[in-house]
Amino acid sequence: MKFIPFIRSLRVEDVKNSYFITGYQGYGLVGYIATRYLAKELGLVKVGFIKTKYMPEFTMYTRDLDLLYPFEVYAGSVSSNRIVIVVNNATPSEAERAEYAEFLARFAKKLAVREVILIGGLDQEYKASPEEKYRWIPLNNPITKLDASVLEDRYIVGPLALTMIFTKAYGLRGIVVLPFTEPFKPDPRASAIAIEVISQILRVKIGTEKLIEEAALLEAIETEKERIKKTIEESERKPHITYI
Repeated sequence: MKFIPFIRSLRVEDVKNSYFITGYQGYGLVGYIATRYLAKELGLVKVGFIKTKYMPEFTMYTRDLDLLYPFEVYAGSVSSNRIVIVVNNATPSEAERAEYAEFLARFAKKLAVREVILIGGLDQEYKASPEEKYRWIPLNNPITKLDASVLEDRYIVGPLALTMIFTKAYGLRGIVVLPFTEPFKPDPRASAIAIEVISQILRVKIGTEKLIEEAALLEAIETEKERIKKTIEESERKPHITYI
């Protein structure tokens, strides 16, 4: 497993003391949607990708992003902040998830990052009140302190959990941002909450209008699907008359 740079002149010094941000395709795809959106909205440059042993066999070409890689690394500067974002367009193979999570921690350590920011989704059934937007978890006494409740006494599973474990083990300061979400469908609205939190950390305005519009469209589609489903169910309950 290794980082393959596109820019040969890229040096550790160029991204030293960065915010290192990543997330996965877990609950609500929150971490994935948020990191992909951040990389684009902040105008970061795709500087390379992470090569793994069991690399997913897919790609796609787009005008904006060129060729898509399963595990992409973006970097750049915004205001006075250096930022590195790993966008996971795929979920690492189960056989190497622990190795992948440890690689990210070693990679961040090598870059001497300022702080690691991990993004995930939290099942909305854990909300203490309708107004609560997210919870967070501190790792290794982070510089950043968030004005929200810390998630305690709840299991976290999957690649995010492994990345938390290795971030902690390698002595990296970090935080985990966990917006409440619908677990089993894409949730751009929850991702927008993560963007707002990161916007405050970076002290940079990052608009979330596109995510909110996407969320509204998905919600409208879901509402229409429910309406059609209800109409079909009602029609099936009505007695059927046979004419002879």
